[in-house]
Amino acid sequence: MKTFAKFGVTAVLTLVLVLSAGADDKKVIEKRDTKDPTTDKEFLIHAIACNIFEVKVSEYAAKHANNSDVRKFADRMVTDHGKMRDALLDTARDWKLGVLEGLDKEKEAKFDDLKKAKGSDFDREYMRCMVESHDKALRMCEKWSTDAKDEKLRDLIRKNVPTIREHAEHARKLFNSLKT
Repeated sequence: MKTFAKFGVTAVLTLVLVLSAGADDKKVIEKRDTKDPTTDKEFLIHAIACNIFEVKVSEYAAKHANNSDVRKFADRMVTDHGKMRDALLDTARDWKLGVLEGLDKEKEAKFDDLKKAKGSDFDREYMRCMVESHDKALRMCEKWSTDAKDEKLRDLIRKNVPTIREHAEHARKLFNSLKT
């Protein structure tokens, strides 16, 4: 039953298209993991996928973390990355770009590995994941805050860079406090 439920949730999330415009105008693009984005659309798809991952992993961490500071951090990630995801999805709608709203295989595997950890090991692994993902997101967003061709996208990225920087710093401090 668990396998069926997991499959059902994954299938539904994968099939959800985030776009209500006419079907003729839709372009469905999946994020490519093999390299960094090279176009505004690729960046947008990548950023949406990363924010979806942050929200899902953090929702899980908010319920399963041992450390109260880790749970508070996870709650903040759900809120902040949920807002970022929604703003990015609005941009995708404006561009009439369909986005598959599920976890790709790599992120699903990373999430599955994280769920295997328990107690303080989970806290450390979650925070390690947050440090890595926010450092990568910060580098990419700093680049695209000047490289994006679309002015609205560029402004959205610029607006979120300070929040991502703050998340990265907070994640690093919290991760370092958990090392024992």
